[in-house]
Amino acid sequence: MFRVETNGPALPSRAGLYGAGEARCATGASAPIEKCYAGPAVGVVVSGTFDYAARLGRTRAAPGSILFGNAGEPFQCRHLDAGGNRRSVIVLRPDLLAEIANDCGLDDADFAVSAAAPSREAAPLYGAVRRAAAGLRLADEEVIDLAARALTIGRRSRALDATPADRRRILDVVRHLDTAYADPCGLETLSAMSQFSRFHFIRLFRAVTGESPRQYLIGVRLRAAADRLTDTAEPITRIALDIGFNDISHFNITFRRAFGLSPRAWRRSA
Repeated sequence: MFRVETNGPALPSRAGLYGAGEARCATGASAPIEKCYAGPAVGVVVSGTFDYAARLGRTRAAPGSILFGNAGEPFQCRHLDAGGNRRSVIVLRPDLLAEIANDCGLDDADFAVSAAAPSREAAPLYGAVRRAAAGLRLADEEVIDLAARALTIGRRSRALDATPADRRRILDVVRHLDTAYADPCGLETLSAMSQFSRFHFIRLFRAVTGESPRQYLIGVRLRAAADRLTDTAEPITRIALDIGFNDISHFNITFRRAFGLSPRAWRRSA
């Protein structure tokens, strides 16, 4: 069960990797409110301004700020206006953080800072937490990327050292995706094929190909769709389903984003 605070409500669980939801505090009291994190949590401030204090520091939190809390860590909030605050929050599974910390060469799986100010670096983390809290299920790859970003803010991770053997194992996975792109290709399956942990697999795959596994797979599927739209008269819906897209609307949007034309317009222009 995932909770932000020790006495707080349970959050909806997503695939057992994380729980996410909205947290609100409507009080305008000037005295600090003391609470304790139940699990490793990343929260992003959507509205409200307040002073936030935890073990690793203090900050004035405002919209766009990112707050970090380790399991069992006490924290304080002191509101500066009567409106309280609204936060989107994700609580991560501790063993996932331990796996990523090990692959990053970190001494522990605790967050290194209590807060991060709004910035370009923090924007992807903000966006991922907001999406998760809104009920959009994150792919395993996205959850791992979110956790890695949160763990490495405020400290340097170990440089990636890909050996020739590592590269060959990643290229074996690439060749598999090039031919089996229509099959379910989950992160668990691909990382097991490479014999790397999930996070290490993602890092090596990106180092070898320049893309994440998910981005590469989508690219292969879209190229296959473009070829079939050009060379055959098959219905667009059948093509989309055959190459691995289960949502036709998502296929149309993704195809247009990649090629600048809708699938129908692509076929007419061929």
